[in-house]
Amino acid sequence: MKEVYSNIRGTFDFDPATSFVFRKVEQIALKIFKIFAYEEVILPVLEEKDLFIKGVGRSTDIVERQMFKIESKDIVLRPEGTAQVVRYYLQNSLYKQSDFHKFFYIGPMFRGERPQKGRLRQFHHIGAEAIGSDSIYLDAEIISLSLAILNTVGIKEYDLKINTLGCVRDRDEFSRYIKKSLADNKKNFCEDCVRRLENNPLRILDCKNTQCRRIVDSLSTENSCLCESCSRKFKDLLALLRDLNIKFMHVPFLVRGLDYYTNTVFEIASASLGSQDAIGAGGRYNNLIKSLGGPDIPAIGFALGVERMLLLLDNTNDRPRVDVFMAASSSSIANVAFKITNKLRQEGISSDCDYTDKSLKGQLRLSQKYKARYVVIVGEEELKENSIILKDMQSSTQEKIAINNLIVSLKNKI
Repeated sequence: MKEVYSNIRGTFDFDPATSFVFRKVEQIALKIFKIFAYEEVILPVLEEKDLFIKGVGRSTDIVERQMFKIESKDIVLRPEGTAQVVRYYLQNSLYKQSDFHKFFYIGPMFRGERPQKGRLRQFHHIGAEAIGSDSIYLDAEIISLSLAILNTVGIKEYDLKINTLGCVRDRDEFSRYIKKSLADNKKNFCEDCVRRLENNPLRILDCKNTQCRRIVDSLSTENSCLCESCSRKFKDLLALLRDLNIKFMHVPFLVRGLDYYTNTVFEIASASLGSQDAIGAGGRYNNLIKSLGGPDIPAIGFALGVERMLLLLDNTNDRPRVDVFMAASSSSIANVAFKITNKLRQEGISSDCDYTDKSLKGQLRLSQKYKARYVVIVGEEELKENSIILKDMQSSTQEKIAINNLIVSLKNKI
């Protein structure tokens, strides 16, 4: 027996039903992005390794163990989109063309993680980046935009968690506070967090290990490391979100797993997803552009995980369908049915027919499987009169009409 190949572990085959929902989510996102005036960029999946080492952070999980590297090359499959969009922005000196840009992207990302539900090695992000403003109104827009996509596709049960890391000076002070506060618990941390305590203490706050979470949760939230300006700005943002009727939870120790974040950070989570509960996340990266060799320009963005969105959507009834299924009463007139099918397609009417020599009864069963709205029955007796039978599958009614009137009749009905 010949070997049957399987998909690579950590990748996912989208069957027709799931692909249909995926495209519907994509189309909704495209519509929402247009409403919010964001422009699409389609960027390559291959990037230089150093872009993410310098942009995302050398001691992050992504850089330390998740990037897929091309053997003997300093090239990786992109693990996230923000650093890549910034690379595109700087490479093309877009800041010289305009002081403000809004981009979005939809596409696959790659991380060498241990596969589990909702966490794959190849996954898809719907993301946006707004570059050139430090306004809280832009923060609110980015959050509103991400939630608008989720709400419109039909995901309603989620929690918006939000925090601020402050400016770079605040973030560094916060990092020192975390390191000092957790030093006595070093022996109780997981192996990764023992290393993080020395190299990148804020990463401990993002650890999913139960024991590490328990230690972090015991930290006092009263010791604020925010400067007056950042504190006031965050309070203004929260007030603005309330004015917009956006529900949120202020989580004082919320950080993201990437080093480029400053100021506002947020996460959208659903308890229905289990331990990997984040549907999406985002925040400000006001220093990333400068750190990658560009001018000192503020920016903010977010990304939604499409596969996790699909886990929350019921796709059992969302199957591809055709408007019209063409059924021939006998194989001798199948050529006529095929020609009529082709004419309908040329007129933009979704249609299909049988290619496996099924009986008329078998073709009608097939039309139900395709969830056809109408069935056109081509019969020998009807053809003598240059007519066909048009059956409405919802009302179970049918009528005889002239072949020449079929296209007009269908366009009036569909």
